[in-house]
Amino acid sequence: MSTNAAGISIRGVTKRYGSTIALNGVDLDVRPGEVLGIAGPNGAGKSTLIRVIAGEERSDGGELTFDGVPWSPTVDWHAVAVVHQEPQLFPNLTVAQNVMVGREGTSAARPSLSAADARVMDALGIGHLRDRQLADCSLATQQRTEIARAVARDSRVFLFDEPNSALTAAESDELFREMHKIAATGRIVLLVTHRLGDLVEHCKRVAIVRDGRVRAVLEGEALTEDGLARQLVTDSGGAHGHAGARNAAATQAGPELFSARGWTHAKAFRGISMDGKAGEIIALVGVEGSGSRELLRSFAGLERCTGTISIGGMSGEAALRRQTAYVPATRLLSLYSNFSVGENLLVRLGYPEIAGFGLALKRRRMREMARAAVSRFLVKTRTTTQEIRSLSGGNQQKVAIAQALHCGPKLLLLEEPTRGVDIHSKAEIYRLLRDYADEGNTVIIFCTEVLEVYEAADRVHVVAGGTLSPSLQVAEYGHVEQLATDITRLEQEGRSEARAA
Repeated sequence: MSTNAAGISIRGVTKRYGSTIALNGVDLDVRPGEVLGIAGPNGAGKSTLIRVIAGEERSDGGELTFDGVPWSPTVDWHAVAVVHQEPQLFPNLTVAQNVMVGREGTSAARPSLSAADARVMDALGIGHLRDRQLADCSLATQQRTEIARAVARDSRVFLFDEPNSALTAAESDELFREMHKIAATGRIVLLVTHRLGDLVEHCKRVAIVRDGRVRAVLEGEALTEDGLARQLVTDSGGAHGHAGARNAAATQAGPELFSARGWTHAKAFRGISMDGKAGEIIALVGVEGSGSRELLRSFAGLERCTGTISIGGMSGEAALRRQTAYVPATRLLSLYSNFSVGENLLVRLGYPEIAGFGLALKRRRMREMARAAVSRFLVKTRTTTQEIRSLSGGNQQKVAIAQALHCGPKLLLLEEPTRGVDIHSKAEIYRLLRDYADEGNTVIIFCTEVLEVYEAADRVHVVAGGTLSPSLQVAEYGHVEQLATDITRLEQEGRSEARAA
């Protein structure tokens, strides 16, 4: 490669974590002055690629050059500013102090907020919060603070990883204006997001990452939401077997078990009417900010709503409290890292099941229950006393699901149930969910991947602009690309209706 080549050149970059291949020979050119989009399914390697470029991870092989010179994370780290999906800030500092982190220098005097810093903060709507401690701020404010810190730094490369997941439409517009200003100065900007509309509107090129490689780069007339949706599932259909054909009868059988009417959240969604039958797996799809994640959480009683709801013959707060179980997308929120596998499996059980006279724990009974759960939920572990931290991500996720199922809920709610797990574990988790539904329960999953909908669900609703689409019957689709096209269409229609309202 020529030594005067501008921008970042990535050739044959690889990265392994044990037996897992995160990056498998990535080739990509990133040009100054453009916003380059990065799209791909969960676990495709997008975040690993971002960390390698940022110098947060070292690649195992390949070459990365910057303006024709080999990239050195120890020397060039200051040239990169990263905005993470989950803000990495200091809650004990003020908003302004967080914006200035990393620019303290060697002077004993504290750095002061410059006029340029203040302009950036004002543009992002946090100037009036400069003296507020970050711990007292909302997630949206925290995310804008990290964005302000990145923009205010004199960096040459800006990496945005799902930067507007907690922002309103107006705040997102302001973010993208700042992003384009940065690119216009000749600096490099990468945008990683699940929001296909944002990629089409704000990027000249979008690189599609699947299975640790850049599989395609879309630009010009090929860069459309439908084109992106099809690329994201290409060569994926049937990877684990299409569940639709297996579950074609599921939508016809079973009495109604779950019903919500006029279900309304103060900020995220309104007037939702939705039903679920015993034996069904229902998927909710929607980008961050659509209201989809909040809708799922509301069915677990984690979001305050108005309207009516009934589950398994119970209604209102009693139904939410006694008939549901919820598994968040982040395993760390379900598991106790200092507990063993067995302790994590039993942690949600009540005292009558594991305690005897004087509330003394039934140790023998607990060991028997833990061993039975390991077998039932396909958890691969040497012993139930093994630390939960020693298990693979897929097996940790199975433990998290097993916790919830031990409660015997009629309505099981899961966010991104197979995020960050390997193909084999995905198939086993889908089997666990199907078996539980077949026992006469309803399962609702929030998905960000069409392939997960295709393989796990009986039907799917799209949430856009706080409204719920009519459902699509997954069994009616012979190919995942066809389902992706219809889901994209419903998202576009939902956004248009929300804007018109």
